[in-house]
Amino acid sequence: MIVYKKKIWVSLIGTLLLLVALLFLNSRVKPQMDAAIIKESAFINYPAEYNYRQSVNDCGPFNVAAVIRALIGKNVDSAALAHKIGWRLANGYTLPWGLESQIRSHGINIAKPHFGVLSDDEKITLVRGYLSMGRPIVILGERDNYEHYVTILGFASDMDQYFIYDSIQAPSHENPELTTDDNDFLPGNKIMKSRELLDFWRGGGMYGFWEWYGLVAGL
Repeated sequence: MIVYKKKIWVSLIGTLLLLVALLFLNSRVKPQMDAAIIKESAFINYPAEYNYRQSVNDCGPFNVAAVIRALIGKNVDSAALAHKIGWRLANGYTLPWGLESQIRSHGINIAKPHFGVLSDDEKITLVRGYLSMGRPIVILGERDNYEHYVTILGFASDMDQYFIYDSIQAPSHENPELTTDDNDFLPGNKIMKSRELLDFWRGGGMYGFWEWYGLVAGL
């Protein structure tokens, strides 16, 4: 009986090591993008009335709501999503698995390209490619020494501009439930240059995992 149990444990450990090895190998595969589909600029419709300001530590579910609004056009309740989302840590942070699960539950497909194996220029090219296909991208970065999610909704390559929904922007004077909007008629509420975007993104990650995390959403 002892020998039998030992064989089971050896088998389980071997299987676990194999899965870890496969995951590592898969994470080294470089994402590909057909350059022919990349536009000079691309915009996903996201009007100013969608720029809701998050409650404490709720950037995860508020960005889930942004993706749903951008792709389905349904003005979902961000606070309700924050209440329901899973994979919360004790400090209120939401792990990426929580965003992925909640987005899928609304019938939206996701992809998680391995941005970390790309050069900075290749990362920007891949971002432009997905946005050219009308697919918003949620990324995990660092703002004010905190981990923070934002959603990329468009770009204009000639001006090196990326149009971002950032749920922790300052509150609007007219409606404190919304953020200020620096984008006027453009999607989101702020603009980043590619270097600024990469520097923000570079600071992301939790406990050594999810560095260069990007969640690409689409129907």
